[in-house]
Amino acid sequence: MAIVAAALAGTAGVAAEGWQAGAARVSIAPEEPVWMAGYAARTGPSEGVHGGLHARALVLGDARGRRLVVVTLDLIEIPASLRDRIAAMAADRHGLAPHELLVNVSHTHGGPMVSSRTIADWGIDPVWGRRAEAYVEWLVERIDDAIRQALAGRAPALLGFSASRCGFAMNRRLPTPEGMRLAPNPDGPVDHDVPVLRILAADGTLRAVLFGYACHATALGPTRTLHGDYPGIAMDQLERDHPGSVALFLAGCGGDQDPAPRRDEADALANGKALAAAVEAALEQAPLPLPARLEASQRPCALAFADLPPRAVLEARAASPDGFVARHARYVLDAWPAPGDRPPDYPLPVHVVQFGAALTLVALGGEPMADYALRLKRELATEGGAVWVAGYSNLVHAYVPTKRVLAEGGYEGTEAVIYQSLPGPFRDDCEERIVTAVRRDVEAARAAAAP
Repeated sequence: MAIVAAALAGTAGVAAEGWQAGAARVSIAPEEPVWMAGYAARTGPSEGVHGGLHARALVLGDARGRRLVVVTLDLIEIPASLRDRIAAMAADRHGLAPHELLVNVSHTHGGPMVSSRTIADWGIDPVWGRRAEAYVEWLVERIDDAIRQALAGRAPALLGFSASRCGFAMNRRLPTPEGMRLAPNPDGPVDHDVPVLRILAADGTLRAVLFGYACHATALGPTRTLHGDYPGIAMDQLERDHPGSVALFLAGCGGDQDPAPRRDEADALANGKALAAAVEAALEQAPLPLPARLEASQRPCALAFADLPPRAVLEARAASPDGFVARHARYVLDAWPAPGDRPPDYPLPVHVVQFGAALTLVALGGEPMADYALRLKRELATEGGAVWVAGYSNLVHAYVPTKRVLAEGGYEGTEAVIYQSLPGPFRDDCEERIVTAVRRDVEAARAAAAP
């Protein structure tokens, strides 16, 4: 840690003046069996806790009193029902506006389902939907506890940004003569960057670290014990190695990325330790100092859905022996019964946080493909500044394909909608809509954050 303190010592006047920061961690592991999220192959509820599940909160305040609260959750998704409850609690109890609250999930496939609607759409006994609703009520109180503790622990801080790389994520969209298959593709696009925001106390000790990576949290597979997968392992490792600190994982654009390999507990442990080591490597670097000047915005980007199939096609699907296909078709028929009916646009959240002229953080909702991060980092790059692109933020229950992925088809492009309570695939202009919205908001934030 002496290396970290020395690296920032010469920039204390820029990086330290005006920053206030606090961080906290609370357990969100269910206290009774729940239905777990992520794998339709599971045939029963959870059978205990293999690894802890946590909510972590990081509070940042700049020299002008502007705030940002980052909440990270060891969960798979943020449906609108959960998002609305968290936002209402944060506004009522802490006065947080939407742009001041960034909620991100690790996308672990070892956590509980948090939506009774998803449980119904999956054909699971409604008793587990009621259990999910009870868990969510308790969960929101735990998130409140984390925010409350982080706010109470605010103190002067030094902030710096650095990055390293980690190589276990692999593209999972494999082209075959029969079409796109869900399988490892070593030639597909990946984003191996590990962005790291360090928060130091005035004496140089690490108080918190916020770090990212773009990869599904699926290393442990469809076990029935609750766990945080590789992100939980990485966070726990960092907190053990830096006593008194809080480590928060901000999931990146990993919608088309899987760990490689991902066979068992040994793989999850290896991946988690590799990611923790990559964070340590970033902490050893001289950081980019961040001036205490925050600008943030959060606005929805409207994504249109493609035209619905003809009614005759939907009626045929409603008779399918595949329960997921049949339930989805009946949902669409019931919700949009008339010819020409169109589902409302999907409100994908676009959250932009600007740290002076030094760092631009873009957090997208849903499960974006890695190409979004690669493109936005390239197009938003500035001289002397850094760009960090995250996914899985603020509203998460839909894959966010690019135009290319929609054209290719396959799971993330067209097939997964039956598992995600969506009417159908997005229209192929979704990529340009998102990029246009991000560029608009980043330009505004950079202009407002300029000295």
